[in-house]
Amino acid sequence: MMQGNEGAVDLVALETERGRNLRQLLLAAARHVGRDVVDGLHARGHDALGSTHTTLLSNMDLAGGTITETAERAGITKQAMGRLASDLHAAGYLEISVGEHDARARTLTLTAEGQRLMLDSLEVMNTLERQYTNMIGKERFAALVEALQALVSDLQER
Repeated sequence: MMQGNEGAVDLVALETERGRNLRQLLLAAARHVGRDVVDGLHARGHDALGSTHTTLLSNMDLAGGTITETAERAGITKQAMGRLASDLHAAGYLEISVGEHDARARTLTLTAEGQRLMLDSLEVMNTLERQYTNMIGKERFAALVEALQALVSDLQER
């Protein structure tokens, strides 16, 4: 199906198939949602925030966690998470402190501005969810969310 007579791969067919697989669809949706969230936060005055910073913000323990824990949750290196934390610290959203039990650990806590950012983020997401619901319909959006919740739950139990 994807190979021609001489064994060459039909790149058009391959691209079509790739565009239909779950991973590609989830990645594309995540890119669009991520851009929409950042645009919404910029409109609320959070101009220092970039799309990569949402990796830290969506994975950190809001009660305070370490860079290492946040990196593990996000599936990126401690060094990459440390750079994101430094950016958000410089922008006034995070405090980075020495760990209580381990001087090598760096604990992340939201500043008052960081808490406002998180509240704004929830409001932006609520607005976006209403927009997405209008795009695909209430029942389809609800079914999408329910299916993704079930899939994530089952995958986490593996």
